[in-house]
Amino acid sequence: MQVGLTVSGFDGKKPSEILALMQRFGVNFVELNPAIMSDVDGILPFTDAMATGFHLPLVGEHGFDFSTLDAKEKIDDTIDFINRYRNQLNLLYCVAHPPEAHNGEDSIETGLEFLIENLQRVEVPILLENIEAWSEREFDKLAEIIRTQLKSKLVGYCFDPAHAFLRGEDIFKRFSAIASKVRCIHLSDCLQGKDAHLPLGQGELPVSRFLHHVAKHRYDGIINLEIVPQSLAEARTVVKSYLTVLRVFKKMKFIGTTAKLIFRGLQVAV
Repeated sequence: MQVGLTVSGFDGKKPSEILALMQRFGVNFVELNPAIMSDVDGILPFTDAMATGFHLPLVGEHGFDFSTLDAKEKIDDTIDFINRYRNQLNLLYCVAHPPEAHNGEDSIETGLEFLIENLQRVEVPILLENIEAWSEREFDKLAEIIRTQLKSKLVGYCFDPAHAFLRGEDIFKRFSAIASKVRCIHLSDCLQGKDAHLPLGQGELPVSRFLHHVAKHRYDGIINLEIVPQSLAEARTVVKSYLTVLRVFKKMKFIGTTAKLIFRGLQVAV
């Protein structure tokens, strides 16, 4: 099992600088996104001993996704990057979202066709992530449509409990129903009505109950913390969230990481 964090630049720091900090306290899995493409030379020295995933672009963060018809050049650049560096980055998967168009069924249909066309060119296994815009039933039907086209390249689901929670769905029942298909969990806390990507325990998601529920299913995939701190001053809350997950799933690593942090003068109560 892998426990990791999303790497992106913020607070004036490059993604490679953030990754260097993560490696110092023992993180050996990270999820990357297009923000690292311009800093890949700084990232590569760390990935010899680290596995990664890659979150494909999102409209809200990058201005386009793989279903955006007028972003073909940017999509091509992203696919070329993934295929070129997939081995050096030790990429295990790419996460894709369903189309998020809201202009009617025709727009969704066209976006879906373009999404599948682009995913077929990615030389890395694909995970499909649930989003707020699609209900459980709609998402499962969509996954089957995509699976008929991608076949074995679609290796399972990425489950985001915050997205399900914000739809008003039962995250415990839902995880139980799809546990055999889940390969990655995106975890962060949220506020009612807002996917805020908060450190664990700072929002309304029943994080502790959910982690223990997942553990009961003997989950052995990836848990990636999609936390977006406002500055490096909040690094302690990110570390605390990381330790919270380790404490449930990787007790020996929890003990070793906690000892390492204490030795370096960073005490984090969990």
